[in-house]
Amino acid sequence: MKNSEFIKWLQQQGVTMKPGKGSHLIATLNGRSIAVPNHKGKEIANGTARGVKKALGLK
Repeated sequence: MKNSEFIKWLQQQGVTMKPGKGSHLIATLNGRSIAVPNHKGKEIANGTARGVKKALGLK
């Protein structure tokens, strides 16, 4: 999955995105926050996507 597709999916789940440091965004959902890489045009690693979902309490 491309990084931009993953970010769109997160936003559809109700995640709020704010600018972070460098090429990262801060994703927040229900008081939980995590930094998400924002490398446009690149694939997001499966483990990274899984970790972001787990940290935000998503399936």
